[in-house]
Amino acid sequence: MHPVTASCSHSSATGAASFSSDDLAVSRLALVEIVAFLVTAARTQLDEAAEYAPLRLMAGARRLTDMLAPVEPGPLGRLIEAVESLPSTAVPRGDRAGYVAAVDDACRAVADCLLALDPEPRTGAV
Repeated sequence: MHPVTASCSHSSATGAASFSSDDLAVSRLALVEIVAFLVTAARTQLDEAAEYAPLRLMAGARRLTDMLAPVEPGPLGRLIEAVESLPSTAVPRGDRAGYVAAVDDACRAVADCLLALDPEPRTGAV
């Protein structure tokens, strides 16, 4: 296993994330597993009901937050908590309003975390 050690920052020119060696250590295998999950989930979605798409995307987000945990309280901790608060089998079928509210909370936690990590305003596509 080859570890990838990096900290994430953003390029103001492109809006893309770039990595340098400071804070985050992730194995290449772990990154490939996430890519494999997302690619195969996309393929699965071609044959599944559309309501399963959020479930698959949140499962991918949960896998990433599992790599980030444990963390101290703060924006990153709130992000992990928001993602983990959604049940792993939740789909927007039964209580759609509740599901949408929980995903909206996770979106706010993502925004808060990004602003806390890099408060510089961005222009262009992300």
